[in-house]
Amino acid sequence: MAYRRLEQRKAARRERNGGSRPATRAPGHSAPEGGRRQAWTRVVRSRTDAVAARLSAPVAGSLAAGWSAILTLLCVGAVVVFAWVLGAGSGSITDAMHVTGTSWLAAHQIPISIPDGSISALPFGLVLVPGWLLWRAGTWATRRSGACLWSDVRATVGMASGVYATIGLLVASATGSEEFGVSAPLALIGTGLFALLVFGGGASRAAGLWPSLVDRVAPVWRLRVRASLIALMFIVLCSALLLAVSLTLHFSDGLTVLDALSPGLVGNILLLILGVAYLPNALVWGGAFILGTGFSVGQGTEVSPFAVDVGAVPAFPLLTAIPDAAAAWLPALLVLPMVAGALATRVGHREAPLAIRQRATLFERLWIAVLAAIVVAVAAFIAGGSLGAGQMSDLGPRALLTSLAAFLLLFIGGVVGDFVRAIGVSIRNRRQSRAVDLREESKDFLGVSESLR
Repeated sequence: MAYRRLEQRKAARRERNGGSRPATRAPGHSAPEGGRRQAWTRVVRSRTDAVAARLSAPVAGSLAAGWSAILTLLCVGAVVVFAWVLGAGSGSITDAMHVTGTSWLAAHQIPISIPDGSISALPFGLVLVPGWLLWRAGTWATRRSGACLWSDVRATVGMASGVYATIGLLVASATGSEEFGVSAPLALIGTGLFALLVFGGGASRAAGLWPSLVDRVAPVWRLRVRASLIALMFIVLCSALLLAVSLTLHFSDGLTVLDALSPGLVGNILLLILGVAYLPNALVWGGAFILGTGFSVGQGTEVSPFAVDVGAVPAFPLLTAIPDAAAAWLPALLVLPMVAGALATRVGHREAPLAIRQRATLFERLWIAVLAAIVVAVAAFIAGGSLGAGQMSDLGPRALLTSLAAFLLLFIGGVVGDFVRAIGVSIRNRRQSRAVDLREESKDFLGVSESLR
């Protein structure tokens, strides 16, 4: 029956075309009569339909921010309901909804208030979920609205930030309870700023405005930012290697913690999710350890290359990487930030090493170290915090002290690196001059020998 209908439709098309197939353009031949005009008509119609289907910048931003927030809430709610259904927790469905809303706000790094304190040492890895969705939402809004100017992008991002902040305010107001909750003004400001940064980044990139933004920055500042990022990436890489080695050495301790907890299948899944989410925090803590200032795992505790003084550590597998005592070789880790500083100055100035006693080159190293120290301070502030009151009210590195250590070590490493490079350049120049002298002497010797002949 379907075959007969297909043949009937083909026969009807042949009758409309006068019993023959419509003319087509063969490869390498000219277009048939009316073929180019028909193709252009189809292009114009498609463009007209696309323009007619476009949304205004505020409407596109509102819709994109709305579905991004809803999808993130659904993702967090799916995990909470999964744990609640399988019996990992207790309580009613209302409690599960409260936990969902609070977890959604916590994924934006907004502290949670509890009766005796606050929970601010939140897993930084959870930011990837709302961040990725907001970035995609900004890209979609830009393409759907056809924004290609800063004025259009500002309208899109402004409306999206307002809608996202409003949703954050509604979630904080609806899911708050006497036991835990998030401050409504803090939720409004935090989610609004988060959407402004992430949604704005995706929207401006999709509009092709990043090159114009980069062009507004002076070339010298681009080199400074690039050098600072190289230094920070080197420290993070060293922190990751140190964390991997420590977890490998304390693998049996991690298994002991898991056996003591005996969380079951659902508990193991939740512990795995928490462990992956806390990995960025652990990398920042390891970076503070490499910088020498270390971090704390509770009040009155210290974990640094010079001293390890911890009490009862929470039963969490990732915390088993903390060393039992400060080994004699651990202070040698301070060489790594100096190497990072040397790499930064090497990347910033490839042609020749900076002079050590000149004021201009001194300020150049200072700017590179200052930019890196600012990033370290922000990262240490976000990665630390508290997990309630009492012993767990002081967790993570100290932001100001860690940033000061980063500034000093990177600056000293830049000076030492330029000094070593200057020595290498002078040795290379001497070798080249000696080679030139030997060539001239050999030419003179050959000239004398030829004259004697």
